[in-house]
Amino acid sequence: MSKKRPEYVCQSCGARFPKWTGRCGHCGEWDTLAEQILEKKKTWVASENRPQGLSDITVHESEERWITQVHEFDRVVGGGIVRGSVGLLGGSPGVGKSTLILQLLARLAKNNLKVLYVSGEESANQIKHRADRLLIQQNDLLVLIASNLEQILDNLKEYQPDFVVMDSIQTLYTDQLTASSGTVSQVRESAGILMKHAKQTNTAVMLIGHVTKEGDIAGPRTLEHMVDYVLYLEGEKKERQRVLRSVKNRFGTVNEVGLFKMTEKGLAEISKPNSLFVDQFLSTHSGTAVFAANEGSRTLFLEVQVLVGDTQQNHPARTAMGMDRNRLQLIIAILEKHLRMDFSHNDIYINLAGGFRVSEPAIDLALMAALLSSHLNFSLPEKSVFFGEISLTGEFRKVSGIEDRIYESERCGFKRVYLPAQSLKASGMSRFSIDIHPVKDIHELKEALQ
Repeated sequence: MSKKRPEYVCQSCGARFPKWTGRCGHCGEWDTLAEQILEKKKTWVASENRPQGLSDITVHESEERWITQVHEFDRVVGGGIVRGSVGLLGGSPGVGKSTLILQLLARLAKNNLKVLYVSGEESANQIKHRADRLLIQQNDLLVLIASNLEQILDNLKEYQPDFVVMDSIQTLYTDQLTASSGTVSQVRESAGILMKHAKQTNTAVMLIGHVTKEGDIAGPRTLEHMVDYVLYLEGEKKERQRVLRSVKNRFGTVNEVGLFKMTEKGLAEISKPNSLFVDQFLSTHSGTAVFAANEGSRTLFLEVQVLVGDTQQNHPARTAMGMDRNRLQLIIAILEKHLRMDFSHNDIYINLAGGFRVSEPAIDLALMAALLSSHLNFSLPEKSVFFGEISLTGEFRKVSGIEDRIYESERCGFKRVYLPAQSLKASGMSRFSIDIHPVKDIHELKEALQ
């Protein structure tokens, strides 16, 4: 009889401990250790796998990727789904993950691929209603309502699908563990078994994951390290725009984005996003600036909105929506140091319009211009674009993708570009007809705007 031993597993990070403690020694979270009975693993068994020469392995280019024909998705994953790959798709509830997946499955089935949608959250009737609403072809779509991993694997062996979606990884459980579904151990073990099946059978698998309130995919952090690519579907529920973002990709570039618009018939692709957004930015108000963001191979224009208001509180508000709050604190400190401005009696609210998020430091110049505009109550020049990184000395530093940002700004009808003076050293600037305003530091920026 197999020997069982108790273990305590952190439900936040997945760390294991021989006895219970109030605080996890790895992630520092309190009251996250849960008891779990694990069966002792079997002894080693000889494998039939043998090393082979890398030059002896043949790859057929025609079979390497499946083009889904959802072009924004193909862009993000690097040109299509790779055979035998395992992906992870995360997003907040209601953002459109299941809608996107049904559209992908329909496109792949139309290309004579055998697809299977495994759901542990919704009933078959719910999936049917969604498919009817999306008006997609359903003849070749297979649906399995199950959560037991052994039962799912039996069906995979019987039907041998080319592409499988698991919705969601948090609902799966294996009989090899006594823990309930959704725990760190079940999520990690289920993902490991599915990954092994995908590599052995050359089946492409996509896992859908829940997102925590912090915006990360629920479960152990090792889950993202196990899979081949990780995608996030982002967007506000009240907004129609959706952004599909790649944060890990073994088969393509990271930080690539795909843009969609939520409609009554599902997610519609946005191949030319700036044609939809630019008209909103051609007239400015105090506290708003247009930032040329570099998202993967695209340049997107985002509106930075800043509101600076008076307050009598000892601790004024510092709120940032769509960007890092620490970045806002840094820029405020630079303005106070080098321009002798006082924000100690001001609430400051930052928002990126449309529900977008930006992490690149090139937003610094646009954010600083909007802050000056709101605090000093003047409007920025019309049809202007800003990008550049600020240093602690108050100087602006050159950022990547300068020519792409300028080219797209000129093409979309903007008249002025404010950028770091260091950027003028780049070749090819003379070919642009747009008015380029180089600024060395925040003193020059203030003088150029007022």
